[in-house]
Amino acid sequence: MTQKVFIGTNSIDSIDTVINDLKIKTVLLVTGKSSYNSNNINDKLTSNLLSTNITRFNDFSVNPKIEDTIKGIKIFNSTKPDAVIAVGGGSVIDMAKQINILAVQDSDNIHDIIKNKNDITKPGKPLIAIPTTTGTGSESTHFAVTYINKIKYSLAHQYMLPDYCIIDPVFSYTMPPYLTATCGMDALTQSIESYWSVNSTNESKRYAKESISLILKNIENAVKGIKEARNEMALAAHFSGKAINISKTTAPHAISYPLSMYFNISHGHAVALTLGYFFNINTKINEIDVVDSRGKKYVLTTMNEIFDLFSQSNANHCKKFWYKLMQNIKLETNISKLGIRSKQDIEKIIENIDPVRIKNNPTKINKTIIKNILQDLQS
Repeated sequence: MTQKVFIGTNSIDSIDTVINDLKIKTVLLVTGKSSYNSNNINDKLTSNLLSTNITRFNDFSVNPKIEDTIKGIKIFNSTKPDAVIAVGGGSVIDMAKQINILAVQDSDNIHDIIKNKNDITKPGKPLIAIPTTTGTGSESTHFAVTYINKIKYSLAHQYMLPDYCIIDPVFSYTMPPYLTATCGMDALTQSIESYWSVNSTNESKRYAKESISLILKNIENAVKGIKEARNEMALAAHFSGKAINISKTTAPHAISYPLSMYFNISHGHAVALTLGYFFNINTKINEIDVVDSRGKKYVLTTMNEIFDLFSQSNANHCKKFWYKLMQNIKLETNISKLGIRSKQDIEKIIENIDPVRIKNNPTKINKTIIKNILQDLQS
């Protein structure tokens, strides 16, 4: 099924059309614990779902664990919904994707499916994603993140792409400055990583380029609360999701997961912390360390295209621009101040990095490179 997208202010009203077209009578509503009631979406959505029987599930953590998913699956099985609606940020939408797909598989060994030992063979119920943040673009991807014993896994299948997504930027207007900043940097890092990913295509690069341009023009004003800028950031986040849906993310995302899991650093903040270093790392490429099958020359051309998008002449200038942007939107860049203070902390991060995402980087990344980045960020 081709995803149907409704986008723009007050596009939430299209939910009534979707509900009627699908003849939905029972809904599993997956939301955050507090965000659902803080931005008027509760009233908006409820008024359009008066004729449906709604069961709400919000009993899960910001970085969803498999135990959370299993709780959601039990509710899915007991209520037998006609559709699943996800309202919230990336973690909420990821949780809804997992519940919806895992609940209907023949195998009940959820661990094995998530670890890709058992296949996904059946589609779930119609899934409607309504993002309330402007960051992950999860509404436009076919994968979801979960944690098993603090180890990050990414479950991916074409059946996990939401059937409908409703992107109404009005619901992002109540986002506080820090959340706006971290979500914006998540979308920006996704787009940059997508652009230089070994899996990039012309299509993914088009989405990434548009997203990068929109974010650079609007993120600072969005953090200040300017509505027009937040409208643009909603579109940028959607494009970033469409970009990584094709290419997937790379090294900065791989490093970010233990930063979030062990040190409670918000995901968008965590990925932004290290990305600035990769402008230089991916430019100082040689024939031995190049991972992209298109070769060294292609990677260097790609990096120069990124510098052009930032209106910078080289990797060093781009790095300076990056960390200046983080400072402008009040994101701490010293990881010692974020709780990562010791050699042991750095070792814990290195030992828990996602190896799959590392392999998508255009040049080889080893533990020494990562250690040097983290040590530099401590000073």
